[in-house]
Amino acid sequence: MDKRIDGYDFIRSFAILVVFLGHAFKHSTNEIIFLGTRALSPGLTMSLLGFISAALLSARDEDFGAFLIKRFTRIYSSLIFCLMVILTIHALLGKKVMELSHAGHVMAQHTLFHFMGMSAWFGLLEVDSEVTIGPGLWFITVIVVLYLVLPILRKLFRHPRGLVHVVLFVALCTLLNFVTYGGQAMWNVVISFAVGVYCSANGYTKRLTETGARLMVPLVGCVGLLTVTALCTAHVLPNSLRSLLFAFYPLAFVPVLFAVSQKLPKPILVVSGVFAGLSYEFYILHFYFLNDRFNDFFPASTPLYGQAIIAFIITFILAYAISKSAARFKQVADKYLLGSS
Repeated sequence: MDKRIDGYDFIRSFAILVVFLGHAFKHSTNEIIFLGTRALSPGLTMSLLGFISAALLSARDEDFGAFLIKRFTRIYSSLIFCLMVILTIHALLGKKVMELSHAGHVMAQHTLFHFMGMSAWFGLLEVDSEVTIGPGLWFITVIVVLYLVLPILRKLFRHPRGLVHVVLFVALCTLLNFVTYGGQAMWNVVISFAVGVYCSANGYTKRLTETGARLMVPLVGCVGLLTVTALCTAHVLPNSLRSLLFAFYPLAFVPVLFAVSQKLPKPILVVSGVFAGLSYEFYILHFYFLNDRFNDFFPASTPLYGQAIIAFIITFILAYAISKSAARFKQVADKYLLGSS
C-alpha cells in the first residue's frame, strides 16, 4: 500500500511486539507472564499478520506479474540484507558459517534455501538445518506461496458460492493442521490469509474496520477467544482446541484494534507507523538476540527483562538501518523490472 493506514499499522505493530515478547519470555517462571504471552502468540499474532497481508493486497486489481515483482522485491530485499548481516555477525563471533568439505556443501545448500525463503520445508520434511540462520523464516515461505496462489483464492472466494468455498477451504486447512507435523503456525497463517482474501474480495473489510459503536459482538468474541486460549495454555482444555479458532481471531480482533487505534494520541500512532514500517525486518532479526543467542553478546546472568530490553533496542536499530537500505534497493529493482508500469 502506498498510503499507510493507522489501524493496520497499529495491528501489525501490536502483533510483532507480542511475538517478540512471546519469544523473549518463553522461559519465564512467572506464570502470569507465561500464560499471557502464550495465550496471545503464536495463535492470535500470526492470524492477524496473515489476515492483514491478504486484506491490504487482494482487493488490488493490478497486473499479476507486476504485483509479484513488487511483493518479491520487498520480501527478498529485506530478507537477503538481514541474513547477510546476521551471517557476518556470526562469522565475527567465530561461528562456523561455511567450510570446505562435504558438510560445507550441505551448509551452503541450506544457507541458499534460507536466502530463497524456503525455510519452512526444513520443518515439513523433518530436516535439521545445519546453519546458524533460519529461525522464524517459515513465515516467509508461507507468504510467498500464498502470494503465488492469490489469484486462485480470489477467484474462488468471489464466486457466487464464495462463502461455501472459504468455509470448505478453512475446514480442509484445519484438518491438515491436525494430521500434518512440522508446520508450526503455518496453517494458522493460511487460514487467516484466506479469510482476509474473502473479506477483501467481497467488500466486507470495511465492516470490520469501520464498526463505529457496533463493537459489542467483536468485544465478546475477543473475550471468549482469549478465555479459551488461556484455558488451553493452562491445560484446562485440550491445546488442540486452539486450532479451531484461527479463522475467528481476525473477525473479532481487527474491529477492536481498529477502534483502539482511533482513540490513540497522534504521537503513539506515529511511533506505531514507524515500527510497522520496519516490522518485517524486526521479525527476521529478533530471533538472533534472544534466549540462548543473547549469550553470544552479553552475560547469561542478565535478568530476563533486561535481556528483552537490550534485544529490542539492538533489533530495532538494525531493523531500521536495514529497512532503509532494502527500501532503496527495492526502488532500483522495481524501476528496472517494471520500467514505467
